[in-house]
Order: sequence, then C-alpha cells, then structure tokens
Amino acid sequence: MKKHPIPLPSVAILSQLLLFVLLAAPASAQNNTRFQATTPSGHLLSYAVVDDGQVNIVFHAEYPELLGGDIEVPRSVKHNGTNYIVTGIADGAFANCIRVKSVTLPTTLYSIGDRAFLRCTALRIIRLPKTLTTIGARAFEGCTALIDVVLPNAVSEIGEYVFSGCCNVRHFVLSHALTAIPDGAFENCTALTDILIPEQVATISCTAFKGYKALSLIVLLNTTPPVPGCEEPFGREITVRVPARAFDIYKASTAWGQYNLQSL
Repeated sequence: MKKHPIPLPSVAILSQLLLFVLLAAPASAQNNTRFQATTPSGHLLSYAVVDDGQVNIVFHAEYPELLGGDIEVPRSVKHNGTNYIVTGIADGAFANCIRVKSVTLPTTLYSIGDRAFLRCTALRIIRLPKTLTTIGARAFEGCTALIDVVLPNAVSEIGEYVFSGCCNVRHFVLSHALTAIPDGAFENCTALTDILIPEQVATISCTAFKGYKALSLIVLLNTTPPVPGCEEPFGREITVRVPARAFDIYKASTAWGQYNLQSL
C-alpha cells in the first residue's frame, strides 16, 4: 500500500499555536522583568515583577557590604510608567549586607523569604508591618546585633532557624496567629530571658530554643499543652507559667509536669 506523507502545519498555524501557548502560560513564567529604583532613604534596590501590579525586592549585589545605613523600603515603585506595589522580600535579598543598621518595611508587604537578612551583622532594628504573614527559614539567622523583635499578629508561619544566632535579642513578642515553633527558631539566642508563647501554638520543636543561656521563664497561653518535639525541651531550671484553669492538665502531662509550674 502506498504511504501518503503527513502534511505539515503551515507557518500561520504554527504562529497561532505559539501565541496560544504564550497566552496560556502562567503569569510568573511570562513576567521576569527586573529593574532598579531608589528608595526614600536613598538606597538603590533591585525589584522583580511577580504579578501584574506587584514586585518583590531581589537585591543581589556583587558586593553586598556596600549597602548600608538605615533602609526605608517604599510601598510602591514606578518603572516604565507603571506603578508596582512592593509585596515581598525575595530569598537572600539582603543576605550578608553587613553594613545595614535598620530596615523599615511597608504595610503592603506580606512575605519575607528564606535567608532574606542572613548574617546582616550590623542590623539592630527591623520594623515589620502588620500585613506580614510569613517569614522564611533562616531569614534573620546570624543577625548578632538585632535587639527586641515584635512579630505582627498576622504572622502565622516562621521558618526553621529563623532567628538562630540572634544573640543580643532579649525579648521576642510572638504573633497570636502562630501555630508552631519550628526547629532551631530561637537557637543560640543567648540573651533571651523569657518568652510568651501564644495560645494557638500547638507544637514546639525540641531544638527551638537550643543553646539558650539566660532563659528562665516560659509563659504558655494554650489551655491544651503544646506538644514538644522531645521529652525534655528545656532544662529543669526553667519556670513555666500556664493558665490557671489548665494547671492540672499541665501538671499531669509527661512533657510539662516535670517543670516548676506556676499559674497565671
């Protein structure tokens, strides 16, 4: 039997198919625009478009130590006539910027990526907006100059080792939306003296506070004892305060009954 050649699509048809693929592709695949803009504090930062009207800061400098001082991140930036809302800090955006002293983030921002401020050793103050919901793993690891930290109440998730090695922080105010404290979150926070753990926290990793030195008081607000990652997450010298109505429940629990329990 004679075989007939399969007709190839015309150039016009191929063009239409290509256009269909481009239109059907996700916005993130199409939009990889990057540009630079100067902040109100006079710092030149790099941005990447992540949506039609949104950008993330993706500052990646060859010499990050050149960026320094007090940085005020704007709510929006303009590029080629388009106004973009600043909604996130990308992974590693300010990592190793050892001359940055303080950062103020806008109320449009809702996420901080992994390692975003890793080893910013001069960073003393970070002003987090009430819109923030997530902070990635190791975001502030090794920020040895950082002092007291307040997590806004919209923050529902923090990553592993997020504040590891922040050895000058005396107090952390945690978000009421937080449900878990992950591995190494406050590891080697040697200046930390006390911590109030909100009522929504259901699990505490065994290594969450590993390497503490000054910690002497933990206040647990959950009437259901949080589940620790091991039998003894803290040393026996720690005083644990719990809600009065849940005191007997804590006293009877294997994990918390071994500590010096006090009622709130």
